[in-house]
Amino acid sequence: MAFGSGETVKDSSRKFYTGVDNFSVTAISPSKEQLEALWGREIQFTPEYTGLTKVSDGDGEREVKQVRVDFFLDNGSEENPITTKASFYIADTHHKSSTGKMKVINAYGEESWLEQTHIDAGTLPANMSWYDNTGVKVAKRGEAELIDFLKNLLNIAFNNAKTVNKADAEANISDEQWALIFKGDFTPIRALVASTNNKVGLALGVKTSSDNTMKQTVYNRKALRQYTLHSTRDDKFKWILKDISEAQAGGAMPQVDFGPEDFSLREFKLVPTQLSLDNMPSNNDVFGGAVTTDEEVDDLAF
Repeated sequence: MAFGSGETVKDSSRKFYTGVDNFSVTAISPSKEQLEALWGREIQFTPEYTGLTKVSDGDGEREVKQVRVDFFLDNGSEENPITTKASFYIADTHHKSSTGKMKVINAYGEESWLEQTHIDAGTLPANMSWYDNTGVKVAKRGEAELIDFLKNLLNIAFNNAKTVNKADAEANISDEQWALIFKGDFTPIRALVASTNNKVGLALGVKTSSDNTMKQTVYNRKALRQYTLHSTRDDKFKWILKDISEAQAGGAMPQVDFGPEDFSLREFKLVPTQLSLDNMPSNNDVFGGAVTTDEEVDDLAF
């Protein structure tokens, strides 16, 4: 019996997690060279962050500019090290509801819906006295989610009404800054992130494809303050639970599992389908005759 020289098998299995954890931002929409330095290996593609997309709303369907802002994340844990990415897609257009209202955002990053007449006049309807329309403008699609992430990372005041200096509660991106970002220049966002050593709390999920391949993902529609994770309040995750539940009930992220509602960090385990007489192949062959060629046999991982 003769065998050639073998090589040590490297375990490339990756752990996936659900629950909430705090993350530092390690890179923002990095170039090819920056990605290679971050990953410690050569890559065969050049990341592209700008392009076009089609949107549809109360104004019909149209093609507009879009930019993707990628935040590379690291929880810095030795026990459960997690590196992942939060991606935000922003379209350079408005969002009009079926009733004709426009999605707006104020100087403090708070979103709402207003009719165009109120936007033009700088007024509010009688039933919206709760909303501060300081610096209100029509929001870009995806803008509110990005600003929510940045507000939580920077720990900017939630309630600007109680802030002594209201400028400290401002959270907005100017038209000039957006013009740069849509050209692929992320300097404005990088400068903001570089100004803090804070972490941001994010809910982790695992996306499972139909072939059972898994991908670590994060819920990017609502972020948390760094201190939330260590709070002793029983309801500290109630708002993000509500947000995720409503999003998934509306059809978003149907293949993503965010784990139990306590949001404790835990390793994700894919539960295999149990064999039974109901799902066993009729010839009682558990492989179901799926492998028919030598090439297919070679592709199987036992």
